[in-house]
Formats: sequence, structure tokens, C-alpha cells
Amino acid sequence: MNTINLIEYKPFNIARSQIPQEIIDQLKDKYNKKLNVEPKYTKQGDKWEITSQGWVGYIPINNDWNFHIKPKVPITNIFKMLEYAYNLKSFQFLDGLMTCDSLPEFYNRLATILAHRILNRIQKGLYSTYIKHSQALTYVKGKIDIKTMAKYPWKTKLTCHYDKFTQDIEDNQILLWTIYIISRQETCHENTRILMRKVYHALQGYLTLLPFTANDCINRKYNRFNQDYHCLHSLCRFFLDNTTPSHEQGNYNSLPFLVNMNQLYEKFVAAWLKIHLPSHLGIKTQHRVKYDNFSFKIDLIIYHQKTEQNLYVLDTKYKTEITQNDIYQIITYAFEQNCDHGILITPTIKNTVTDKIRNIYLRNIEFCLDKDIETAGNSFLQQLIFDD
Repeated sequence: MNTINLIEYKPFNIARSQIPQEIIDQLKDKYNKKLNVEPKYTKQGDKWEITSQGWVGYIPINNDWNFHIKPKVPITNIFKMLEYAYNLKSFQFLDGLMTCDSLPEFYNRLATILAHRILNRIQKGLYSTYIKHSQALTYVKGKIDIKTMAKYPWKTKLTCHYDKFTQDIEDNQILLWTIYIISRQETCHENTRILMRKVYHALQGYLTLLPFTANDCINRKYNRFNQDYHCLHSLCRFFLDNTTPSHEQGNYNSLPFLVNMNQLYEKFVAAWLKIHLPSHLGIKTQHRVKYDNFSFKIDLIIYHQKTEQNLYVLDTKYKTEITQNDIYQIITYAFEQNCDHGILITPTIKNTVTDKIRNIYLRNIEFCLDKDIETAGNSFLQQLIFDD
């Protein structure tokens, strides 16, 4: 196995003779938005320059080549960001994972936690409920479909509508699909694979394997009978959000595990603010604005709870330099929301933005990732609302 170790945003050079052209072609074809691959000509020979565009994790190309991409920020801070972004902090089981020294190790241990929690739920009994079901029967069950009988009077069977008590529901199908996705992950240790197979076979007999996305794991309804599914679905959301699905045929079925640091930073800042904002302030996330022919989303809007007046429009940027386009963008957002403050949030920055355009005050604030998260967050919050 040839392993290429990268660091996000840091160029990595490799001689063209040392890597097959077919590997480069696959990177350009499948991962062109995640990795920038460019030829580099030097006196020492031709090379390929490979740069991660804000993604960290693992990319398996085939049985012989894979790419490990490490974050540029401390790994412990990545875990804390994941806690906030995926609502895992409230479940209080990540403290023991902070000793992990890599994302693959963290992935394995988190997968093990999910598997054991699913097994515990199976022992108690999977959550079941009534769902509406229709079936052609030789006897009456529930309500008869009179319209169908009148339309097809020659049919001997009766079309009946009734409620069916079953475990084969979305709440459980999400668990099965997530275990299926994890089991195809190349970074899984052998013990993790064995555990995944055990859970998969335990669920398979009762449930239908259907594809789900990370969005299917949020905004679900829970009651006293399935309250523990909230934790399970939060874990499933993490795995589904960061594992790229594949429908390709072939013997090599491993799936990439990739964390989009841009999106993670955005989710983390939003989740951190929801918890730590003063009580008189509220926050809107991913606020959609529609016009006739187009629409856009504003990352964050902070407003006053009583007056509902928008106080700050915020845009998160996981980058080290603010461009003129970033400034135009935040000005547009502030104008549209009739807001006096437009703020760009970055982990660190080379150029500072402090300006006033008409009635809009523009500035940038750092939410640093190279120090303790909570300390950095408190410093960020003080700068954010100093004039509130």
C-alpha cells in the first residue's frame, strides 16, 4: 500500500515517475473539488503538486494507493468542533476520545460507540410504531378501498388500508444504512469491522436497507419510547455527512472519509454561538433569501429577542486572507437584512478589515483554532458584542 500524507492547504510534491498517471487521473476526475492537482516543472524533474482544498481525512483510490490528509489545526480542537457541530457534546461520551491522535483512530472509536449503543437498543427491543399500509387481501382488514373495488369489480381480492405495527421504519433504517456505510470504510480496524458485521446482521433480519443522508438524521421527532435514538441519529449524522457514498461496481468497495473543514468551521461557530450567546440575543442559521431568479443563504444573523431587530450579519470563512469578493458578499447580506454590522469570521487572518460603507460597519473577528476552543470563543464573543 502506497500512502501519501498531506496537510490541508499545504502543497505536496511528488515526482511524476513515482505515481502512476491513472492515479492522477482519478484524483482529477473524482476529487477535483477536494484536491488541486497541478504539474510542476523543475530542474530536478517534472512533478505533481497536490494540495488539499480544506478537506481532511482519508481517500482510498484502489488497493495500492491511498491519501491521508491531516488538519492544520490541533487534532483535539477538531474533536471539540465535531462535538459542537454534530450536537455530540450533550451526550458526554467524547471525553475519552480526546486521547486519539488521528482522525482514523477517532473514527474507529466513535464507530465502536455507535455499534455498542445499537446493540444495547436491540437487546431492549427496537422502536416500533404503526405505519399506514395497503394490501390486496382475501379477507377484510382495516378499511376497504371502495373506489378500487368499483373500478376493478372483477378482482377477487379486497384492497385494504390498515395500520401495521412494525420495526421497519426510518428511525431504525437510518441505523442500518449507517452501519453499512461504516463497514465499507477502509480506515476501520479489523475489530471494528467484525463489530460492524455483527450489528449489521442483527438489524438486517428486521429492516429494509435504504439510502439516507445526513439531513435525514436531524429534526426528527422523539418521545419517551425512542428518546435514546436522538443520540444514535446524531452519531449517524456525523458518519453520513463525512463519508462519501459510491455506487460504482468493482472489487474495491472502500469509501472515502472526508471532513470538509470549511463546513465544519461554519457549523461549529453557529453551534457555539447558540449555546454561549447572552439570553437577550437570538441567532438564525443558514437564512435563505429569495429573489426572482436566484437565492442565497446567509450563514448567521444575530438579532434582539424582544425587538426582533437584526443586529449582526456574520459570514464564516475558513481561510487566512479576506478577498474583495468576501467584502462585497457581506455588504450585500447586511444591506438585504437592513443591518448596521457586517462581520467576517475567520480562524486567523493576514489582512484586517475595518471599514464603513454608508451605514454599514464592516470588520473581521478571529475565532482561533490554534488555542483552547473555549478561551478562543470567549475572546471572540467579547469582540463581537462589545458595542451591543
